[in-house]
Amino acid sequence: MIYTVTLNPAIDYFITLKDELMVDEVNRGTGELFKAGGKGLNVSKTLSVLGVPSKAVALLGGFTGAFIKDAFSGDGNIEIVPVWIEGNNRINLKAMYDHKALCINGTGPSVREEDREKIFDLFTSVSEGDTVVISGSMMPGLDEEFIVNAADKIHAGNAKLVIDMEKISPEMLIRCRPDLIKPNLYELGVILGVEDIGIEKAPEALERLVEAGVGAVLLSLGRDGAMYTDRTERLRLTHPDTVMVNKVGAGDAMLASFLGTIESGGGVREALRYGGAAGNATASKLEDITADDIERFLPLMKVLDLQ
Repeated sequence: MIYTVTLNPAIDYFITLKDELMVDEVNRGTGELFKAGGKGLNVSKTLSVLGVPSKAVALLGGFTGAFIKDAFSGDGNIEIVPVWIEGNNRINLKAMYDHKALCINGTGPSVREEDREKIFDLFTSVSEGDTVVISGSMMPGLDEEFIVNAADKIHAGNAKLVIDMEKISPEMLIRCRPDLIKPNLYELGVILGVEDIGIEKAPEALERLVEAGVGAVLLSLGRDGAMYTDRTERLRLTHPDTVMVNKVGAGDAMLASFLGTIESGGGVREALRYGGAAGNATASKLEDITADDIERFLPLMKVLDLQ
């Protein structure tokens, strides 16, 4: 079973502006769309598209938390495991205009000690063969020590640990011993303390992380594809330049499709192609993607050996 963990769920509110954004004036919009999510929930959503079941652990609170839970209640592939907290889940604004977006993300409510213990209790049920995906930002009240303790409980159950978080230190990675991480190029630089790492230096950087104890690294490069490195494979994904309509959730879709393919018995090369196809499909539209969307992009995905 794949468990996804969303430590700061949100409602993404998309609106397309009729004109360029104006400050101190009323902006008119059209095409409003509300999408329940957060990185872990986004992963579960794409897994469901592929027919792969998951349990989605999410910190939920208030009227927004109820909306998020209800949004997934009709999906037979997703079992929502709510941890109810005080306060309302955040709402993130995505104002779109001329292939550009103004993104304003909320902070989210604060987590109490009893909420932390509820999450830890859930991890006692994972076992060998399970994969736990911890991704996204954390609510106030959670910190790196919480992630380290969660990682210890996941490893104690012999489950695999996947981490996809923006602010993660090298020390935290060493202590968490994840089986897979999925940074983008900027996040890779943050992890290694390098301001502008560049695609040309990325393969060496991925090797350094694997040598430091990370099981594997799936590096998202946006329009430039992706790279994958573990102890035996060094791969590069390439694809044509997709017209980007929406980049929100594209990396989550890539990770989900990669993991879902592995869960279904596919190899790393096939998983990388499906990951790229799902990421491109998500970037190509505002609406939720379908299996047909992923299959449409799949022939465009090419996997090469890194030199």
